[in-house]
Amino acid sequence: MSHRRRLRVVKDASTSAPPAPSKPLARAGEETGPGPPHGRSLAAAVRTAVALASVALIVSVAGRTAFFVLACVVVLTSLFELFDALVQSGRRPSMPFGLACGLGMMLAPWFHRPALVAVVIAATVSGSFLLALRPGRGERPASDAAWTVLGVAWIGGGGAAATSILILEDGLLIVIAFVAAIAGGDIGAYFAGTRFGAHKMAPSVSPGKSWEGYAGGLACALAGGAALGAFMTPLSIVEGAGLGAICGLFGPAGDVIESLVKREIGIKDSGRLLPGHGGFLDRTDAMIFCAPLVLAYAYLITGSSPQ
Repeated sequence: MSHRRRLRVVKDASTSAPPAPSKPLARAGEETGPGPPHGRSLAAAVRTAVALASVALIVSVAGRTAFFVLACVVVLTSLFELFDALVQSGRRPSMPFGLACGLGMMLAPWFHRPALVAVVIAATVSGSFLLALRPGRGERPASDAAWTVLGVAWIGGGGAAATSILILEDGLLIVIAFVAAIAGGDIGAYFAGTRFGAHKMAPSVSPGKSWEGYAGGLACALAGGAALGAFMTPLSIVEGAGLGAICGLFGPAGDVIESLVKREIGIKDSGRLLPGHGGFLDRTDAMIFCAPLVLAYAYLITGSSPQ
C-alpha cells in the first residue's frame, strides 16, 4: 500500500469514528445536584424570600382576616399553577370549577363550618365527572377529572387545614410559627445538602435531595421551633420543638411529592412568579403537606380550640 493510500485510509477511519457521547440532559423537573436548581440564582432567591417574609409580616400585623385573604391568594395561585401545568402538558382539568372548589375548601372552616369541607370534596368529584362529559373534552376525560379532584383535595385541603389553624385561639401566631419552622427547615436543608450532601434521598424522583440535607433541615426546624416557643405566648419551648419536629420530619415529603407530580407532568418548576424559587407551589408544597398534621398537633397537644 502506497504512502498516499495509507493516509487516505487513516483519514477515512477518523471521520467515520462515532462521536463521543455527550452528557445527557436533565429530565424536566430534575434537579441537577446540590445548590440552587439549574437556572436559578441564590441572590434572587434571597431577595424573593425577604420580600415574601416582609409581606407576610405586614399582613400578620393587619390581623387575622387580612392573613386569611393572603392565604387564599397563595393557595389559589398554587392550585392555578398545577392546573395550568396540566393544560400545558395537553390535559384538560376543569380549571375554573377546580379553583372555585379550592376556595370553598378554605371558606368552609373560615366560617366555622368544617363539615362542609367533606361536602366540597364530594361536589368536586361529582362536578369534575359531569364536566368530563362536556363537548370538546380531552382525550382522557376521566384522567382530567381525577387531576381536578386531586388538585382540590391536595392543595385546597392543605389550605383548609391552614385556615382551621388560623381560626383557633392564638391561631395567627401558631400559623406564623408554622411557616417560620418550615422556612427554617428549608434553609437548613439547603446549606447542609450543599455542603455535605452525598447520600441521595429520592434519586428517582428528586435527585438533588440528600439525607444530609434532610438531617440539617430537621435540626434547624427543631431549633427554630424551640426558639419560637421561647418567645411566643401560645407555645412553650417543648411545644415549639414539637411543631418544628413535625415540619422537619414531614416537610421534605411534601417537597418530594411535588417533585413526583412535576416529573409526571413534565415540568421543572410549577411557575415563574417567584424569582429564584420557581412558582408558589414550589414554596408552599411542604406547608400544604404539613398543615393537617400541625392542625392535629394544635388540637391534641396545645389544647387550642376554635375561636
